[in-house]
Amino acid sequence: MHDSLPSILCVDDDVEILELLKEYFTLQGFVVLTATNGVEAFLQVKRWAPKAVILDLFMPRLGGIGALTRIRALNPDIAVILVSGMGNALEVVTEAGLSVAGAFVKPLDLEKLSETLAKSGVIAPVSFGDDAASEQLRPTRARVLVVDDEPEFRSVLAEHLQGKGFNVLESKSGEDALAVLTEFAPHIVLLDVMMEGMGGIEALRRIKTKAPETCVVMVTAVEDLDAARGALAVGAADYVTKPFTFQYLDSVLEVHMLMDHIDAPSSDTKPK
Repeated sequence: MHDSLPSILCVDDDVEILELLKEYFTLQGFVVLTATNGVEAFLQVKRWAPKAVILDLFMPRLGGIGALTRIRALNPDIAVILVSGMGNALEVVTEAGLSVAGAFVKPLDLEKLSETLAKSGVIAPVSFGDDAASEQLRPTRARVLVVDDEPEFRSVLAEHLQGKGFNVLESKSGEDALAVLTEFAPHIVLLDVMMEGMGGIEALRRIKTKAPETCVVMVTAVEDLDAARGALAVGAADYVTKPFTFQYLDSVLEVHMLMDHIDAPSSDTKPK
């Protein structure tokens, strides 16, 4: 992960809460990892060594206490904040002989969560909603391939990205995307999960085979969220769920450009 971007892991088996946390902290400038159970959480900590973990106390497969015990054994200094639907979360953890940076009852107060992270030394580098600060971190824009079989959605997305300075090419299918992949050489591919013909997962596999260094962000509806998460194991860098705000999309792309050290495209690589 990019050293200048602090990463946090959000763990919850409630999809809506997980998406809320991911969007909020991405907009704060964090690299946000996610997990839906204790086993996934432990593996994410082992693989990526995030600066902090926001952990649901009650969830399937290992559970919050089990996950916290193993995470602490792996990294005793990691900042962990508990979230729970019950008010006695801190007592439960204390009785288990564990310590955390804070505990919050759902519905969550996101600002107080941020304050607790900051007190633990995990500070967001910049809010991507802050145009002045964002300009200081923003590299020159790169090439983006937008792959979606819905013409209106694809057109709106491409228009927005072009307005941001990206060099954008549209593809209406997985087959079309693969046909232009080599010549256009996109830095980032926004790839719809569910399309007619070749689906997004198969297109992802073929893109990563032809151009393994390409950053692929899956675009999915909430009902297809499991497929999008499965795409991470196939090589996708991230996913966004429809509907999303342009501000959120911008911040997601910004993070991956910084992480992957994506430079500006040269004039001779623009599509003809």
